[in-house]
Amino acid sequence: MHDASGIMALLSSGASMVRKADLLPRGHIRIETSFLYPDGSNVDLFVVNDPGNPLFPPTRLTDFGHTLTFLLNHEVRPWTSAKRRAQLEDAVSLYGVELAGGALVKPIADVATDLREGVILLGQACIRMSDLLFTKRIQLQSAFSDDVEEFLSDADLGYEVSPMLDGQFGPVPVDFVVRGRTTTSAVMTLFSRLPAAAHVSANEVFRKVHDLQAAGRVEQRVTLLDDTVDVGRVYKDEDLRRIATYSSLVPFSDRSTALALLAA
Repeated sequence: MHDASGIMALLSSGASMVRKADLLPRGHIRIETSFLYPDGSNVDLFVVNDPGNPLFPPTRLTDFGHTLTFLLNHEVRPWTSAKRRAQLEDAVSLYGVELAGGALVKPIADVATDLREGVILLGQACIRMSDLLFTKRIQLQSAFSDDVEEFLSDADLGYEVSPMLDGQFGPVPVDFVVRGRTTTSAVMTLFSRLPAAAHVSANEVFRKVHDLQAAGRVEQRVTLLDDTVDVGRVYKDEDLRRIATYSSLVPFSDRSTALALLAA
């Protein structure tokens, strides 16, 4: 049961969070789990031997630092302060997982009894750690909203921040109401760095602009899109076209078009 073929058979029989398991050239076993990082990629875990006792049964599961690499690729650095590192260590310790040189590690006392549970616990720890990305995303979203507000202020437009407007099915929160010379605009902002999150954000904006139009509101609807990302990669074309059906969708880099709409 402790050799590679036995472990792979164990993982393949009734382990619902395991999609497949592969034996790697160095003797490690790679487990493709059903856990997903925030960008939709699979969480891979590895069954490894104690480096000091390679002939002994496997003693640990690890992500080999892939979760940390995921965060670094998205410019999130978990250890920018001792306080954040301590918080992260406390969070993953809930699952009996340790941080070792950037890798998440789950000890295995007995492969036959502990491996399946270990996969679930380590997978949860990987997701818990990767959720730090959303803290960064909230900060960036706030920065984008600040940029939009600065643009409105510089354009000397009258505006209100985060008002509630009556929609078809209830109050609709919008990012800004802007008052031009003759037109009032309900302004939404659309910001994301990840395709999965972008789809959710776009659906939320669509819900708002649809409800406002269905309620017969007099304000024109304008959605300002953060286009500092690769829009074609991050957003689904159908999501953007859906929004554009009920709102003027304007890349925020096109300040002249945005100003012409809002100042009208």
